[in-house]
Amino acid sequence: MATIIASQAVISGAFSITQQAMQLGYAPRMEVQHTSSHEIGQVYLPGINRMLFLGVVALVLGFGSSTSLAAAYGIAVTGTMAITTVLAFVVARRMWHWSLPASSALFGAFLLVDVGFFGANVIKIVDGGWFPLAFGLGVFVLMSTWKRGRALLHGRIDADSIPLPDFVKGAFECTTVPGTAVFLTANPEAVPHALLHSMKHYKSLHERVVLLTAVTLDVPHVAPAQRVAVEALDAQFHKVKVSSDSWTIRTFPKRSSGAPSRDSGSI
Repeated sequence: MATIIASQAVISGAFSITQQAMQLGYAPRMEVQHTSSHEIGQVYLPGINRMLFLGVVALVLGFGSSTSLAAAYGIAVTGTMAITTVLAFVVARRMWHWSLPASSALFGAFLLVDVGFFGANVIKIVDGGWFPLAFGLGVFVLMSTWKRGRALLHGRIDADSIPLPDFVKGAFECTTVPGTAVFLTANPEAVPHALLHSMKHYKSLHERVVLLTAVTLDVPHVAPAQRVAVEALDAQFHKVKVSSDSWTIRTFPKRSSGAPSRDSGSI
């Protein structure tokens, strides 16, 4: 029973942590399925579930028995306890605004016990305790690299971006073609790069250009009247902001192979 409870806690925890890592920019986007219409934290990630399955199979085949896994388990658990105590100290200081002496006294006592447990398991590193340390280091390198790469990419994009008001003022000089074009953008104040590439290749703009920004709010439900906001910059350019709750985001079915119509828009 304890094994079943612990395994379910690890699985659900992996889903939640991965979702939070994606929101913070430390992991690439993955499919997230929300299993509750009332609780935002009840999520299921099929990709992470498959990775956990393959990881468990590899561990069982590699270590061979639960006895061999005991060393790795001890390092993982005691290390997690120590890290959790340090993070709780940070939360108490920055979010709860506890005083330094009170925070240090309380969490220092917990940390002293955690470090004692971890130190007792250090001798088991060579017997398998190296695995959680190596795995954690690998995940840290991947997440920090992804975060750094995103920061560099966004910095380059922002440096090459054109302010939207300036672009709209000079757009009247471009050739206009019938139809509506929709361009997704995360920054509604700058011209999307897809729009610039479209002008570069086609030497024209559609008679209606919609700049669409999608925002996922951290609330259970968004009122229908607050889900879509439209701002007309002029007769040709419009900004549309779509606000959605996490429950509304779904995995859309695959498109049919038919060609889009002229007025269906381009994303």
